[in-house]
Amino acid sequence: MDSLSKAPRYREVRRQIIDSLARGQWKPGDTLPTERELADRFGVAISTIRAGLAELTTTGVLVRRQGKGTFVAHHNTGPQQFRYSNVYTDDGTKLSTIRVVRSMERVRADAVTAARLKLHTGNARHVYRVEATLQSADGKAIAAMELVLPTYMFPTAQREDFEHGTENQYTLYQRKWAVTVLRMEEWVSARNADAKTARILKVKTGHAVMQVDRIAYTFNDVPVEIRKRTYEGLKHRYLFKHDELD
Repeated sequence: MDSLSKAPRYREVRRQIIDSLARGQWKPGDTLPTERELADRFGVAISTIRAGLAELTTTGVLVRRQGKGTFVAHHNTGPQQFRYSNVYTDDGTKLSTIRVVRSMERVRADAVTAARLKLHTGNARHVYRVEATLQSADGKAIAAMELVLPTYMFPTAQREDFEHGTENQYTLYQRKWAVTVLRMEEWVSARNADAKTARILKVKTGHAVMQVDRIAYTFNDVPVEIRKRTYEGLKHRYLFKHDELD
């Protein structure tokens, strides 16, 4: 066992639990050992274990159920399902869409993409590039979307995995490929629609659009996805909630 003396003990406990999750020792839905068992395993007090578990619960990695224990979170349960869904219509309704895939191909990542996904040489440099339209329930195009996924993490991915999907994307990743998204970085910018985007969204070229660029990460800050979504810009809003004071 690594020494727990080089960092605040609860943070080192947190790191070692995350390492265990990254290795697949505990999978989504599994119950963690009891606090006493974890304390014995790491050689720390139960209060230190509770502090480490509390951080992982706050960030959505774990779920604590009174009288039942601590579980590895599923993306399809409770608030996890829409944890990373931040786009709303102009009347304040959270956007719900259906994916319709336009194309999917396996390609070698260019230098910028490889750097963003931290890919190495050889076959690890290959990615899936998925282009899709996000539609409302009545079939109206809401956004154009592009996904870039490293093939080594999603080795069996097929077009039908993404076609006409209403399932939360990260639930799909977790269920089918055991890839758990823990956090993301997003950049939101204003643009004018180019001809391709205008055609997809059925607006005029130059119409205002909102572009949301995302990189999603799994355990130990390993990138798993680049996602670009371009929404019609006058009827949609992006909501950011800052839950902690700096």
